[in-house]
Amino acid sequence: MFKHKSVVPVLLVPAAFLALAAGGDDEKEGEEVELDEAEVFIEWNSTDGDFGIQFFWDGDGWDRMKVENSEGKTCLQVRARDNLQEQGLTEGFFESVEPDPDELSMEEFLERFPEGEYEFEGKTLEGEELEGETEFTHVIPSAPTNLFPAEGGVVNAAAPLIVSCDAVTEDLEGNPLEPEIYELVVENTDDETFVFTIVLPGDVANPSATVPPEFLEPGGNYKLEVIVQEESHNRSITETSFSTL
Repeated sequence: MFKHKSVVPVLLVPAAFLALAAGGDDEKEGEEVELDEAEVFIEWNSTDGDFGIQFFWDGDGWDRMKVENSEGKTCLQVRARDNLQEQGLTEGFFESVEPDPDELSMEEFLERFPEGEYEFEGKTLEGEELEGETEFTHVIPSAPTNLFPAEGGVVNAAAPLIVSCDAVTEDLEGNPLEPEIYELVVENTDDETFVFTIVLPGDVANPSATVPPEFLEPGGNYKLEVIVQEESHNRSITETSFSTL
């Protein structure tokens, strides 16, 4: 009897401890932390004719993340391992292959990635649920046109350069659209460096910017890239190459 009585309390203590520990884990796993940003969007390059899908998220430190499409299927899954798992991650960015349009048509691409709500589900380093969601659409801005400098143009490197394009007012289906932003980028293609970038609000009537002459070199080769982004972050890009005297 003595032995029996002395054993029972010893068994009960760890059992109670385990029950409390399990309850604490369940409570932690039930907590949810929202991502600061969660985006899924299309990038279409009208100059090259290619297109792809991109994923971006940012938030508290995490060691695993998955993205489910609007049909509830996992389309992306990431997990940190070893020392990176201990350190944790805060951002994630993935860009798909951009196939030649002869290999994959726009219609086939849009069918492959259906519209609707895409959900992000991950784990923080503390074991909490990390979640976010975004509405993925097939609304793509029409290509920006009438870029200046025009393709093959030559400009004076000693004078200020006004880069510009016509305002985009429709999507690819011809529906009215007001862009969220325009981004104008000038790149030196000789050494592949970005020399000038400006972001403009989408409601400007004449998207343009002045590049100071200090940003250009005589006898150089450059590229102007105009990016038009709509509210769901789908974007269209048009490029033109020019040189300087």
